[in-house]
Amino acid sequence: MEVFVYAPEQFENLCVLARTLEVFGFERCYVFDPHRIVRERYGKSYGQKLRTVSAGAFFKIAWQRIEQDPLEFLRGHRGRRVATVPRQDAASLHHFRFRPSDLLVIGSERHGLDLTALAECEASVTIPQLGVTESLNVAVASGIILAEFKRQEALSLLESDAIQEETLDSSACSTK
Repeated sequence: MEVFVYAPEQFENLCVLARTLEVFGFERCYVFDPHRIVRERYGKSYGQKLRTVSAGAFFKIAWQRIEQDPLEFLRGHRGRRVATVPRQDAASLHHFRFRPSDLLVIGSERHGLDLTALAECEASVTIPQLGVTESLNVAVASGIILAEFKRQEALSLLESDAIQEETLDSSACSTK
């Protein structure tokens, strides 16, 4: 699995996400960053936040900035694109089977994924909620979803990428 963060808005959440990614063994994260949160260097106050909130993990992640149109980036991903959304019509995380080639698409804190980015995703997943709070914090939600992917991976429960290849092959044959 790879991770793509779409237009993050809060530095602290990105630091928490970096910590989560590093703990779960991810080395790279793609980011469409119109707010320029990911930088080579930070000033003193941001540097302190970076060290404490990410526990030093921020610079252990290779942040791959997506400079071109993020929709083109999504379209170019060869695996399944999986949107994370707080919507009841999305697949429940409890029943969703990840694939090794999935691209997990995480939206911004305030706006989530815009409709054009969401339309580029073949699947969407949500964390079932019993309370009345609208949604979880994006960094917390991402951690829960990444932990579920790692659980499925450890137990050999990931759906085969061959299923996607068969689907692509059969759709190519039906258009001839």
